[in-house]
Amino acid sequence: MKTGFRRSAAAGLLICMGCIVNLKAGGGIAGAVLFSAGLWFVVNFEAELFTGRVTRKDYDPLQKAIMLGMNVLGAGLCGLLASFFLPEIGEAAQKITAAYADPLKVLWQSVMCGICMYLATTKVNEDSRLPFVVYGVVLFIVSGYGHSIALAGYAGIARGIAWWVIPLAAVGNGLGSYGIKWLLKQE
Repeated sequence: MKTGFRRSAAAGLLICMGCIVNLKAGGGIAGAVLFSAGLWFVVNFEAELFTGRVTRKDYDPLQKAIMLGMNVLGAGLCGLLASFFLPEIGEAAQKITAAYADPLKVLWQSVMCGICMYLATTKVNEDSRLPFVVYGVVLFIVSGYGHSIALAGYAGIARGIAWWVIPLAAVGNGLGSYGIKWLLKQE
């Protein structure tokens, strides 16, 4: 499968929209439920989100790296623009990004988020994936798990983060996704 630059950037933008609404809602369960709209749009429109497609065999490693880069670019730019037009959410974004300073904690949090994202985005039957998306997002946000693309959005809004966190979180997201896929014996 050929990675779409625009579809990957769009996925980052949609995830950042979830970040923005989470911050505007004041976080918590309400913010997490509202955030899930961003992932629902990604899933519904089949945008290319690294954390939702990292385990798929129809993407090679280079395509996954390009997808990740475009996701981060889309989320980061959307977040940066939001920082200018919605300055009231900057402080909350700074608090979120400040929680990602310890590399081991980042890795653990992102592995756990990878599990949530795999469960939220993997189609196992013909039932609607909406409940899986909502539950997966609520679980990762309320638990404080690290989603690499959301961190790029929050970093843009906060206008700063140690950017090493995003690739580390992406590795953790991938490990969590592959790990739960293996444990559940998914093909």
